Amino acid sequence: MTTAAPTAVVTVCTPGRADHLRSQRRAMAAHLPDARHVVVLPERPGSRELGRELRAEGAEIVEVPAGPDLPIARSRNLGGDRAADLGVDLIVFLDVDCMPGPELGSRYAELPDGVVGLGPVTYLPESAGAPDPADLPAFTDPHPARPFPETGTRMLEPGEFGMFWSLSFAMRPDLWLRLRTDFGGFDETFTGYGAEDTDFGRRLLHRRVPVILVAGAHAYHRWHPVADPPVDHLQDLLRNGAHYAERWGEWPAPGWFAKFEQMGLVRRNCDGWEAVRGASGD
Repeated sequence: MTTAAPTAVVTVCTPGRADHLRSQRRAMAAHLPDARHVVVLPERPGSRELGRELRAEGAEIVEVPAGPDLPIARSRNLGGDRAADLGVDLIVFLDVDCMPGPELGSRYAELPDGVVGLGPVTYLPESAGAPDPADLPAFTDPHPARPFPETGTRMLEPGEFGMFWSLSFAMRPDLWLRLRTDFGGFDETFTGYGAEDTDFGRRLLHRRVPVILVAGAHAYHRWHPVADPPVDHLQDLLRNGAHYAERWGEWPAPGWFAKFEQMGLVRRNCDGWEAVRGASGD
């Protein structure tokens, strides 16, 4: 008889992030050797080839049809569903750029039923490259925007929904299935970049699902180039921001939109934002 693995890790990946995915899998082999890996591959050039490589290594592959706008919310939902079907005790959602630290699995494994746990994430410098998994603790310097307790856990208050992030979070499969029944999980109306995770966190706390910060469940985010503000995702942010505002009465990421306005890319439109005609965020 085969015994179910205690943990499933869900990762959404495109071929452009294959190198980071391989780093993640090396760290999983070192720190989560018994975990099942559910890799969700939205349709992109090279996805089928990457899927064959990962299947040969024993990963669970979920292929998702995809148009030009990356279906991140749908991909997470389908990955969570596949993980729940595996009969595991714990589902960990981990961004493809994140390598799990030595205690991520054991700290998340202490989560009680009915609770969503968030772990601290360290953003690695460019000079770190792809660290050996054994060297990750030496880099520990969690992102200061989310102050985690030094030990134990801390429950988020309803007004702290903005602290939820999708880089690293975990829950029991029964809770995941309940959330899917209750409100569908991640809202699949959000496509492309931005707002789907803030919306998910807000709906968790709105429905009084406990969300806790878990000390010691460290993940390490590999460096990659980013724009600040993310002008390459401006159209996604405008579309998703409008959908978010329709539900919650306010726009997400106000700091980004203020910067876009300073750059002449957007302007106020009543209580929201719209692109400035002739300006380009490409």
